[in-house]
Amino acid sequence: MTLDWNEQREPKPGLGWLAPNPVRCDIRTARLTIRPYRLEEAGPVNSIIKADRGHLLPWMLWARSDHDQVAGTAKYIAEQSLALTSGPAFTGVGVGMFETTTGEFVGGTGVHDVRADTASCETGYWLRADRCGRGYATEACGAIISWAMTDPSDGGLGLRRVRIWCSAANEPSSRVPERLGLRLEARQRDECYVDGYGPTDRLGWGVLAHEWDFAQHRAITNAGA
Repeated sequence: MTLDWNEQREPKPGLGWLAPNPVRCDIRTARLTIRPYRLEEAGPVNSIIKADRGHLLPWMLWARSDHDQVAGTAKYIAEQSLALTSGPAFTGVGVGMFETTTGEFVGGTGVHDVRADTASCETGYWLRADRCGRGYATEACGAIISWAMTDPSDGGLGLRRVRIWCSAANEPSSRVPERLGLRLEARQRDECYVDGYGPTDRLGWGVLAHEWDFAQHRAITNAGA
């Protein structure tokens, strides 16, 4: 997101970051297990998305039609599985959040818009309606940022920067990077159209690896200030 016209027209190799092959994601937090989806989970995940469509929209546009049928969810899961072994073609992967104690699926996260030139990515998150308000999104997001910027020899992606974007009208989503101490880097006025809201400001946060506390899974206070 926010690539200018020249960057879109003539992408450069830049840092030349390469994804580990395979990408491994097996993250444990205090309450969550964050891992790739399994094909046999297509039915339960599809049921939750369909039941929560009104909760996910208008923020998660994929919820409008991408998971109308179990087959669509199975296709998505298969695509994410293939992404783990895509090597130089890796641009991101979606993974699931599961309660460690119950094994229940609670939402999704991952990385996308991975850019080799700056060794950076975007992350996001969503929760099923009945798991909101428990801090799961913040817990998962902090862990995913740590994973994204951890060296591949320790199971991470080896990226050096992570960004988060959302509409200013999506207050629950915007509170996640705020709680993690990420720097608000951009406020693009009326840049993000949201059904039911019209043009809204797009907010952008970012963090660099040297600004991140990998033990606490949050930004270092005043890092780089």
